[in-house]
Amino acid sequence: MITVKEALAFIKNNCTRLENRHMPLRDAIGFTLAEDIFSKIDLPPFRQSAMDGYAIREHESFTYKVIGELQAGDSADIHLKRGEAVRIFTGAKVPETATRILMQEHVSKSNKIITYQKAAFGKTNVKDPGEQIKKGAVALPQGTLLNTAAIAFLSGLGIGEVAVYKMPKVAILVTGNELQIPGTQLAAGKIFDSNSIMLQLLLKKAGIQELETIFVGDTKKETVAIVKQLLNDYDFLIASGGISVGEYDLMRDAFKVNGVNEHFYKINQRPGKPIYFGTTNKATVFGLPGNPAACFINFQAYVLPALQLAMGQREVSRFKKAQILESLANNTGKCLFLRATVSGNTVKVASNQSSSMLQSLIAANALVYIPSETNVIEKGTEVYYLDILQ
Repeated sequence: MITVKEALAFIKNNCTRLENRHMPLRDAIGFTLAEDIFSKIDLPPFRQSAMDGYAIREHESFTYKVIGELQAGDSADIHLKRGEAVRIFTGAKVPETATRILMQEHVSKSNKIITYQKAAFGKTNVKDPGEQIKKGAVALPQGTLLNTAAIAFLSGLGIGEVAVYKMPKVAILVTGNELQIPGTQLAAGKIFDSNSIMLQLLLKKAGIQELETIFVGDTKKETVAIVKQLLNDYDFLIASGGISVGEYDLMRDAFKVNGVNEHFYKINQRPGKPIYFGTTNKATVFGLPGNPAACFINFQAYVLPALQLAMGQREVSRFKKAQILESLANNTGKCLFLRATVSGNTVKVASNQSSSMLQSLIAANALVYIPSETNVIEKGTEVYYLDILQ
């Protein structure tokens, strides 16, 4: 068995980015930039008013003559003499001769004369060209995940198309003759399947758009055949169940028969010790435990960063630190992933940590990581935790 750190290193070293493609910016939400984006303009591109008020050319008096008006989008070039002002609105182009914007709340107006009722100090309330970003500067670097704010920012720079890494096509392969689809009458000796819908929802949360779920019976011939097909058709194959050491745990053999290069099998951790990771020249393969909580935890710790690496994201580590609210003992000789709730800079571990129990994950937002060599954790100690996708 290998350690958690070794497993993460194997994933980092063996997950490659997918090809890139160009697509319209408006469709790129959730994708990752495949190249640096450089600004083609200064932003703002001109002297811009930061507020509604009056643009003035200062002189010794507090009174100014209003000679015109500028709205956002106006292109008029008004020349102000000393003692003159122009009514101006947020985002409008500020005359080159203007020295300050007076806030309208600080001004009284009578006919075309304004009086500034508060001495002008500090900010001019004028945004200089390039104040947000200069022409030619890197607007967003390669590896940036394009969220709503990123797309709006690039749109404001006039970017209409971007190069992004392709999203992986993912197949979920669920095995187990005992599984039954929810919504039916439960037969004797059967259990309802929960892993497939859990993995589907987690993958969608991770941004995966092309996704298929396949069920396979506990027969070697059928398992080998479906694995062969999925390895040809998908970028990621995630198997749920069939990866332990029972007589009907057939996934590892099916992977081997189909030429998957095994990087590791089993991690010295609890829960979720039986986990498989391998690759072909096209596909990334994971075999996850059938126990629901162990399946969930291994997805968070190992599958999710592999997907993020394939999608080209620069930063995939989500480990942080917080102070634990209770003392803990670890006499297992294994690394532990404990379901927990983080609030501020503290973390509280859930009472039920059974590998088959999902209830304690419902309110959880973190997994506390306890190394195998750590036997005792005192209350108030800083521990590592992993943010989880819910």
